[in-house]
Amino acid sequence: MQEAAARVFLVDPSAVSRVGLSVLLGREAGLDVVGVAADPASALPSLAKLSPDVVIIDGQDFEPHSSAEIRLLVAGAGEVGPKVLVMVPRLDRVVHSWQAAGSWGVLDSRASPECIAAAVRMIGAGYRLVVPHRESEEPDAEEPPQVTRANVPDLPLEDIGITPRERDVLELVTRGYSNAEISEALFLSESTVKSHVQRMLGKLALRNRVHAVIYAYEKGIVRAGGNVR
Repeated sequence: MQEAAARVFLVDPSAVSRVGLSVLLGREAGLDVVGVAADPASALPSLAKLSPDVVIIDGQDFEPHSSAEIRLLVAGAGEVGPKVLVMVPRLDRVVHSWQAAGSWGVLDSRASPECIAAAVRMIGAGYRLVVPHRESEEPDAEEPPQVTRANVPDLPLEDIGITPRERDVLELVTRGYSNAEISEALFLSESTVKSHVQRMLGKLALRNRVHAVIYAYEKGIVRAGGNVR
């Protein structure tokens, strides 16, 4: 049974950026852009109706505590609110303000569409993208975000018993391919692909495909863009 797509809502003052990111994310398997807004104030009424899983905010023109609408959006309206991913021009000290405000992740706005899609999948699955504090950091210091670690083994894939074919399947899963698309790419039947996916998840002690993506990025098996090392 295919997992439900993560519902994404975009908040960006630039119409060009909204359209561009909407098109790029709409091409990603497992993601569904359900709405857009130019600012948090106009976004809030739509969020209650559309119930997105993840809201992406362009943080370039906003501060986490600059308005009641932003505070409500980031903190979540009601007991269960959408998880917020903030895009910022630089990973500097403002990142920690967004994290303290309640955002689930902060990402460099120059990140590739594949990296943004991976971040959305991770956040949708309940993982936070954390930029660690550094006591000695300068105002301009930058540090890449980290994913809070899952309970997964640290052994090399070969030592866990992952076969070359299962590694191929893992690569395509990290790119968002469905079983049908993997079947076409690897010239295998869908039933065989399903078996490979289940065995790969079992050997890695992962619950589902989203956790496989998280595992691949945590372990450095893939780089941004889905290239396997």
